[in-house]
Amino acid sequence: MFFGDKGQVHVNRAMWRVHLAGEHAGYTKELESILGAAIPLKDMWNPDAVLKVEDAAHSEITQERLDKAAATQLLFEDVLFHVVEHMIRSTGSDKLVMTGGTALNCIANMRLLEHFDEAYYQRYLGRKTRLQLWVPPTPGDAGAPLGAAYAFAMKNGVRPKANMRHAFYCGSAPALQEINAALEQSDEIEFTPLGNVNDPERRRAVADLAALVISRDGVMGIYQGPAETGPRALGHRSILANPCNPHTLENINSLVKFRERIRPLAPMATREAAMRLFDLSPGAAADDYNAYNYMVLAARARQEAYALVPAVIHHDGTGRVQIVRPEIDLFMHAFLKAMGRRVGVEVAVNTSLNVGSPIVQTPVQALDVLKRSKGLTGLIMISDEGEAFLAWHTVDRAPKDGGRMLISCVREWQSEVKVEEAVAVA
Repeated sequence: MFFGDKGQVHVNRAMWRVHLAGEHAGYTKELESILGAAIPLKDMWNPDAVLKVEDAAHSEITQERLDKAAATQLLFEDVLFHVVEHMIRSTGSDKLVMTGGTALNCIANMRLLEHFDEAYYQRYLGRKTRLQLWVPPTPGDAGAPLGAAYAFAMKNGVRPKANMRHAFYCGSAPALQEINAALEQSDEIEFTPLGNVNDPERRRAVADLAALVISRDGVMGIYQGPAETGPRALGHRSILANPCNPHTLENINSLVKFRERIRPLAPMATREAAMRLFDLSPGAAADDYNAYNYMVLAARARQEAYALVPAVIHHDGTGRVQIVRPEIDLFMHAFLKAMGRRVGVEVAVNTSLNVGSPIVQTPVQALDVLKRSKGLTGLIMISDEGEAFLAWHTVDRAPKDGGRMLISCVREWQSEVKVEEAVAVA
């Protein structure tokens, strides 16, 4: 690979034949001699079959593959900087909207903003500015139709009433009837109604129940509203956990998601908590730091964060932050405020509501995750009408306890909050 003086990036196609043989047969013998054999198609979704990540010491082949992955990341960043620098010098622009699947590389996005800062623009363009970056919530191929529709509307005189401020455009919210049917028909599931979260007091109470369970190191699923558009769970199809416990990462990866130990966790936070615990880039400050709404941009953790939220700090000292706003998601914002009261920080671990499958869409799929996961304490389901339900798996086989821990939290919660209607638990 070498770089041209007009932003070109040239790849040695004698070693990489994906353009001729497709992505599953792209390796040549020359490339295999450097990287090793390609992962077989049957193992593409099973990294443990290749990396052996459960080996804490890492086998020789595992460490070699991890090192090569790290080197690939560095090369990717070099390519990105080269292309973006050519665009900047050619146009003089200080604004960049980046799409494509590679725009999900949150570390590269962060380093892009760090590289093209005020000093860069002053030195090379003689301007007092810096790069401003925005990545939409669905930057890959799945977002192309949305962008095409948006472009068509703009060309025909339609002007947006507001900026894109959230990512909940995927389908319809679950109706009360759908949730009721799924709960009634699912075996090994118990549930109880929690009331209507459209009422501010009840919303605050239900959010506080979720925070109480998590403060006891329980793990809660949340299923509400239209699903997220894009690959990041942002609070409508999420698994939530305690960011203050350094063992949360191991628990989520081994007992909840059944995935490789090297997978990091991301923080969702109120704007105030995000500003307190992370160095948000001024290059992503437009529209009140809108670029941090979609978990596509990492930020460096402040010193205080290491002690307060160790579960969501990557080994390189960064976190893939998502800011939650009350005008966008009333319930999740109320939950984060409750986390502040319960654990001292308005932050939660947020990962997608799925186990070895795509992010769930239907109430039945959400309950299947509750049953399949070994470490999910309970699931809060909220209908389009605002009615909320708490569900749990009744299996009493370690590490599952048949819902005892959850029920204990519910009773403690009942004694603390003055709810008008009693919540019945077994």
